[in-house]
Amino acid sequence: MNSLLIAMTVFALVTSISPGPVNILATVTGANHGYARTIPHITGATFGFVSILFLLGFGLSQFMTGNPYLVKAMTYVGGSFLLYLAYKVAIQEPSIKTGDSEEESAAPSLLQGIMCQWLNPKAWVVSLAGISVFYAGQNVGLEILLLFCGIFFVVCYISISAWALLGVTISSIIETPMQFRLSNISMGLLLALTVIYTFSISS
Repeated sequence: MNSLLIAMTVFALVTSISPGPVNILATVTGANHGYARTIPHITGATFGFVSILFLLGFGLSQFMTGNPYLVKAMTYVGGSFLLYLAYKVAIQEPSIKTGDSEEESAAPSLLQGIMCQWLNPKAWVVSLAGISVFYAGQNVGLEILLLFCGIFFVVCYISISAWALLGVTISSIIETPMQFRLSNISMGLLLALTVIYTFSISS
């Protein structure tokens, strides 16, 4: 049991901390809005991923593996949405402080965080891989699936938070509106590249 717990934790950490659309968006939000206003995105994205993992383990994975065209369609639909988000990130204006007020765009909500995961091809690829390795066909009970979901919830939340804090650190280094614009353009391009890479590994 201990070896299984360690293996699940390592898998969750490697897949959660690696660059991906949700993590890039957390960095952008942290840089532009601070950590506190990124918490809804972090929480929503974590719940979104764990819900995918649970549903796949509960039987959805068998349906999806039996319908490869559906998986491919979901990948391209979700990826196209994330490419649109990459464009929005790249053109996002930095916060403008005027006296005691601050004009700023809205930070992602909890529901938007959930939807980012549900439209994130990487989340589906990772979840399908995790379920196939640790749950499906392993003759284990539902408690193992719940354990896997619990581990991923903690690790995913910490990992996305780390990316958000990276964004906060970036915002403390850059000072001028031009630097913020260049940072947003860079993050938008990085987000687009992660989506394109996901397309390549899903094809």
